[in-house]
Amino acid sequence: MKVFFLLFAFSIFLWEFLAKSPDQFLHITVCDVGQGDAILLSLGYSQVLIDTGPDESVLSCLNKHMPFLDKKIDVLVLTHFDDDHIGGFDQLTQVYAINYLFLPLNTYKDSESFLKLKERIISIEKLGTIVKEPFLGQQIAFSEFSPSHQAKYNSTESSLLLSFLTPSDLDLEEYLALERAKSFLWQKSEDELSAEELQNMGIKTSDNDGSIGIFAQFGELKLLLLGDLETTREVALIESGLITKVDIQKIGHHGSKTSSSSEFLLRSRPEISLISCGLNNQFGHPNAEVLSNLQSIGSQVLRTDKMGTIEVLSDGQKFWLKNEKQNLF
Repeated sequence: MKVFFLLFAFSIFLWEFLAKSPDQFLHITVCDVGQGDAILLSLGYSQVLIDTGPDESVLSCLNKHMPFLDKKIDVLVLTHFDDDHIGGFDQLTQVYAINYLFLPLNTYKDSESFLKLKERIISIEKLGTIVKEPFLGQQIAFSEFSPSHQAKYNSTESSLLLSFLTPSDLDLEEYLALERAKSFLWQKSEDELSAEELQNMGIKTSDNDGSIGIFAQFGELKLLLLGDLETTREVALIESGLITKVDIQKIGHHGSKTSSSSEFLLRSRPEISLISCGLNNQFGHPNAEVLSNLQSIGSQVLRTDKMGTIEVLSDGQKFWLKNEKQNLF
């Protein structure tokens, strides 16, 4: 009986190991966390997580979609400090080690969740997490292709490349000076904020427009992740020449009418639009006008409130839904 139990336990372990072993594809997983955002980019044993959702529900998603026994996230990006994007941070960091944590530039939020976040960041820094605030144009590359995969696709482009589209106009020199002086707003207590900083906080029109945007490229695949960016910032990105046609776009602010203007969508023209929102949420996301805008450019909409967790795979040339035999494009 004991031998049977051990064999049964081993078979379960082996099945979990094999089922969750990484492959050569990029996995784009939009976790179903209800009304919030948590998006996992997986390439081999490299893991990038953008936001943590509103609560601990992000953990079940990561447990299912990350390699077996992998408890390390290479890069965690918190696009901004709304509760539905940082609410799962505390529980996440108690289970997963974070190598790099990226935060919005020069942003402060007067909320209980934000104050708890600051305390937890101090704790994980002591455990070795490197905390950074990205500057415009900063890039991170992850290489996971095997030589056979490179030969198959006749390509030496063996990386997932992330480029930050931040709301800051700081150049690198200015950024490094602020970093050395620990002068970013999130690093200060409310008592340390100057009158000018408090005034700027008071007149800021939207925390959402302080979101970090990310442009990702994997082979020929182009992916745009916009946090909760709204129309004002969308226009600024267009005027800066930072937006081009993409294959997949995570629609800003859960499909709110304050984002995804016709002007912006005509520039990005995503073939696939990913919307993360809660079923029957109180905000009415996604907005009917946004859905109409997406329909007008022929974009296929995938929604977590309709489909649950969404996982798209790519080999760098084409992309498809997991467990679906046909290619999306």
